[in-house]
Amino acid sequence: MLEGKNKVQDPVEEVRQTKIEKEQKFIGRIIPKNGHTVFEVDMKNHTIEPATFEEQTASFSANKPKSEGLGVQQFKDGTKKLVIGAVPTVSKKLIRKEGCMYIPALNKKNVIKHLVKRGYIKIVDKND
Repeated sequence: MLEGKNKVQDPVEEVRQTKIEKEQKFIGRIIPKNGHTVFEVDMKNHTIEPATFEEQTASFSANKPKSEGLGVQQFKDGTKKLVIGAVPTVSKKLIRKEGCMYIPALNKKNVIKHLVKRGYIKIVDKND
């Protein structure tokens, strides 16, 4: 009888592992002017390079629209878009990286000017 009273119950802990999924969140839209390039400015490594894009090619689920027609455009991810009056263009999706800024400009020299104007970098003369 004493054995039943002296039993100590261990607390039962329930541990569940949850899967953390990376969700894509719409931040904004960058539409560069004609002839401009979107540059990727890495603030950690201090590099400026052209940004990389993922193209979403369109395959039509209905007939391809004519110059004055109506059509349905379907992307790889399953989203559909109604197209009226013209043949659709291929949309691009920017591949974002941690610690990087994206600036549309004509060349790297203009990107540096843009960063100086915003106050991200400061140009110092070696003679001073």
